Amino acid sequence: MRRFKLHTGKAKVYDLTKEIYLSETKKDAHYSITGKDGCKRNFAVCPACDNPIQILGLYKKLANTDKPYGKHYNHSITIATHNETTYRLCPYAGHYYNVTRESRKEKVTEYERTVYHSARENFDLAMYILEQDTGIYITENIAKQMLREYVASEAHMYYWATLYNIPWMFLYFMTAHSCYGLIIKQDCELEKYLLTREDVNLVPCDFKKGYVRVSNNGSFLDLNYTMLSHSRKVVNDEVVEKIYLELYSTDINGEFVTEYKQELQINEYRFPNLICNAKYRNQKRIELARKIMPEI
Repeated sequence: MRRFKLHTGKAKVYDLTKEIYLSETKKDAHYSITGKDGCKRNFAVCPACDNPIQILGLYKKLANTDKPYGKHYNHSITIATHNETTYRLCPYAGHYYNVTRESRKEKVTEYERTVYHSARENFDLAMYILEQDTGIYITENIAKQMLREYVASEAHMYYWATLYNIPWMFLYFMTAHSCYGLIIKQDCELEKYLLTREDVNLVPCDFKKGYVRVSNNGSFLDLNYTMLSHSRKVVNDEVVEKIYLELYSTDINGEFVTEYKQELQINEYRFPNLICNAKYRNQKRIELARKIMPEI
């Protein structure tokens, strides 16, 4: 992997280069350890699963690459405890699993508790990212629905739930809803599509400047939104993770028909780094999350 963190849990994600690694770790003894064999080894934390990783190729050019990279280290060290379950489900581990929305881990470990706690305490930042990505304004009713279904679905136990994909998991585990009444940002991709539909009327939102409300054109609006098809793979040591926002209707036979599909990229830097650098927090949304998501 070409990414690393200095700590488990809430921590900034860095590109793995020799310069950045040395600058951030300062060659501190927690990260540079001499083994019983007398060899010095360098360590950090996996940004995806919070397990220890050993940094290879930092000072010596490797046969297969001239750049340093991180490799999972299956022993606990000072900065991170080895967790076999999260390691096996880590995108960087290279193990294959047939993962569905219903796939859940059997046992709660400290990692799953950390994911849940981060979702609870950073709900406002998760919603900020979703609003940016989808163009949908998250009203209080939508927020409540997301929180309740996240808890009911035990989303923190989902095989591919990580500390970095929390925002998209809130939407992934919410059931489908009607587009009628949605508040959409002007000029976003979703609005551009809705403008092409004769059955949709977009009305200026009176309390949210730059947004429009989805209405009908005199008849029932048969259009719903949902989030489907979560996928991830590693390409050239980079996690490529995607999720899709879909709009669908119902045909005369009662079958669902996909009308629109928008790909959303899940960036493993984005949410952790936003948490570390956020200058403004929406306390109302944080309190709502604390009220609906009980302690575990």
